[in-house]
Amino acid sequence: MKKQICLDTGIITLLYSKGKPSQITTLFNQIRKDELEAHIVSPIITEAFFQICKLRGKVDAEITIATFLNTYPIKLINLNQSLIIKAGLLKCQHYDELSYNDCFAVAYALNKKLTFHTTEKNLGKILPNLRIKSYIF
Repeated sequence: MKKQICLDTGIITLLYSKGKPSQITTLFNQIRKDELEAHIVSPIITEAFFQICKLRGKVDAEITIATFLNTYPIKLINLNQSLIIKAGLLKCQHYDELSYNDCFAVAYALNKKLTFHTTEKNLGKILPNLRIKSYIF
């Protein structure tokens, strides 16, 4: 069985940034070749759209996200009651440190025991039980 991972917004935006780290290129090559199974909670796609839109405009964001979803075999995860409650508990416990989208993605990664690929710097201190792969840009 291939390794399953969970991706955060920063990883998607890094993929489409100028001078992206080679680690990101390698990661997404593995995803495209179906060597890794990448899971993304649906609100993360919305946040990635927003970040790209803010930097490059609406049309570029639409094209980029459509291209992303058509290029990479992403397992897009919809919210369900269990995920909503787990994310709500995380937000309640860490309201100053975690955004709502972080809570959704982290809750999913914790529930499924997946490594969370992120650009967030302090998650390991906040959530020591979360398996993290951090990327610096």
